[in-house]
Order: sequence, then structure tokens, then C-alpha cells
Amino acid sequence: MNKPKILFFDIESAGVNALKSDLGFVIMIGYKWAHEKETKIDVIHRRDLRHFDDKELLTRFSKRFEKADICVAHFGSVFDRRFIQGRLLINKLSPIPPTRMRDTCMIARSVANFSSNRLKHLAKILNLKNQKLDNNWPIAWFKVMQGDMEHLRALADYCKGDVLALEELYNRLLPFDNAHPRIYVDRLVCGKCGSKVHYRGIAFVNNNQYRRYQCVKGHWGRETNKVKI
Repeated sequence: MNKPKILFFDIESAGVNALKSDLGFVIMIGYKWAHEKETKIDVIHRRDLRHFDDKELLTRFSKRFEKADICVAHFGSVFDRRFIQGRLLINKLSPIPPTRMRDTCMIARSVANFSSNRLKHLAKILNLKNQKLDNNWPIAWFKVMQGDMEHLRALADYCKGDVLALEELYNRLLPFDNAHPRIYVDRLVCGKCGSKVHYRGIAFVNNNQYRRYQCVKGHWGRETNKVKI
């Protein structure tokens, strides 16, 4: 089995209430595959922007989303995926698959007690190389709804920055994400990152014991075969 395809994505929405699927619409989706270097932004066409019509944009992204084995988004389980699903319903399109999601906001919330779990704050306190860019909210969004393509391009740069910060945050949080699925089937390497492991101690599960290990990147795990006592 090849390594699963991991998709990082972030949506930008606009409308009367850009947080609700029935009061807003998608104007762009930034995305990046873990195995690729380039971050891409899929932007709504100008003709569709005039009519607040995101059907074609969602159709294009749905085809990409279907190829993902794991998807990653910040606050994506609460906002991005649900907003997309709402827009798909309204546009009479098929749902995106129930792909396993890693939500970096929820991971950070579950493993630490930071004062804020917003992407901008986490990028700052963790000193990430890719910092979340500033934006001209809400003026830029109003200008976009008026058909201003210059502001739309500026938002595309902002969205790209979010995706880059998202990927770096995911990699930083990965050693702490105990719920992350195993993506390497080789039991001689770490299931999360594929690096070498060192066995350290025993994990006790009910009345059973398992050899515990830590990989060179810090991830902890355990074998599936019980230690014979």
C-alpha cells in the first residue's frame, strides 16, 4: 500500500453571513497535497461571482477532495467541511466523502491549554516559519462581493498563507496527535511518519502489556502484539 494522500485545505467565504451556508457562498479554496510542493488556489470565476454562484467552484473541488485519503483543515470539522456540505446541498450536488479529517484547531485544544487556538495565534506562539497573513477584513470581502478582482487576488495570497501555516502546524502537532490514523503499514517504522523507532518501556492496556516505542520525530506508539508473560 502506498502512503495515503493527505490534502490540506482552507476555504474563504463571503455573503450576508459568510459563516452560514444559506447566507454565504464560497469564493475560493486553497489546497495543497502533502506530497507536492505547490500550494494552489481555486478561485470563483468572475461571471459566477456576479451571481454569487459557487456551483462550478464546488464541483471542481469535490473531484479533488474525493482523491484524498486524509484531509486537514483548521477548525475544518466545525466550519469548512460543514459549510461546503451546506453549499453542496443548496447547489443540488453530491456530498463529499466522509474522509478522515485531522482538525488542527481541535488537536491543539485537546493536547494543550493555550489562551487561543486560532491559527494566527498558534503560528505565532509556536514560532512557525509560515505565519498567518493579515487581511483587510471586512472591507476586502465587501469589495470582492462587488466584483473587485484586485481584492480577490489579494485574498488568494491570504488564503495561500493560511494553507502553508496549516501544513506546518499539522506537522508540529503530529507527535502529540494520538488519534492520528496509522498511514504506514510497515510495523518496523512509525505508523505516523515512517521514521525509525526505539522501544522504550511497556504500555498497559487492561490486563495486557505491549512494547511501547518512540520514533526519532517524537511520536509515541505501541505494538499490536501482546507481550508474552
